[in-house]
Amino acid sequence: MKQSDAKTQRGSASRHLRAFTLIELLVVIAIIGILAAMLLPALNKAREKGRMAVCISNLRQISVGISLYTDDNSGYMPTASYGANATAGPWPKLLATYIPHRDNNTNATSMANRVFICPSAKFPGFLNSDISYSYSCTGAMLGFPANGSGLTSAQPRKEVQVTTNPSETPLIFDTQKDFLNPLKPDSRSNIPWGSSPPSANWDLNTSGSPDACKSLDFRHSNSSMNILYVDGSVRNVTWLQARLFTQSLWEGR
Repeated sequence: MKQSDAKTQRGSASRHLRAFTLIELLVVIAIIGILAAMLLPALNKAREKGRMAVCISNLRQISVGISLYTDDNSGYMPTASYGANATAGPWPKLLATYIPHRDNNTNATSMANRVFICPSAKFPGFLNSDISYSYSCTGAMLGFPANGSGLTSAQPRKEVQVTTNPSETPLIFDTQKDFLNPLKPDSRSNIPWGSSPPSANWDLNTSGSPDACKSLDFRHSNSSMNILYVDGSVRNVTWLQARLFTQSLWEGR
């Protein structure tokens, strides 16, 4: 009997679990916090890489839409701000035949396809799902007015009238919310070269930094933006690289 009792006591003792002390718990929590702090930047970076890839894919789809539109319209690219009439809206609306609107309508109140929205776009006061479009066109899509001076968003432009190197001439790019229309979650249809905001020249040569830009949006990693060029290529361009653009390249002439 004594031997049996001894065995039972030893077995009970072996099954006894020792509780963590407060210091040990704090050490574990601290280690978890350190690991989380190390992993979160990497996760955020990976998430942004994914968004940038979606943005690049969007621009490639837009390129196809513009090419199809141009082929069906005697070589003319979409009009930057107006179509056959004032209700047609900006150029994303004109591509509805090739990139259907979210509600499959083509009226002025319908919202453009999600392809026209960069997943990294952040417009103050609006959710990403509220945004109508977050890309703008350069002067290379602006047409020639009747008087022959300057460029206009109200007239279409033939693709062959872009005389600069197609692989170096930007066409569609990441832009911020139109600050001149605070109640609308849209980018401007086009950003001219210009000398005062909204203009590419002011942003690149006067603003002083990508964060001070009024229209161009360097929202991707390393202060960069995605650009669709006239030849159909899409490239990620940093702030310093974008500052090399000239009026000639921006306007395609």
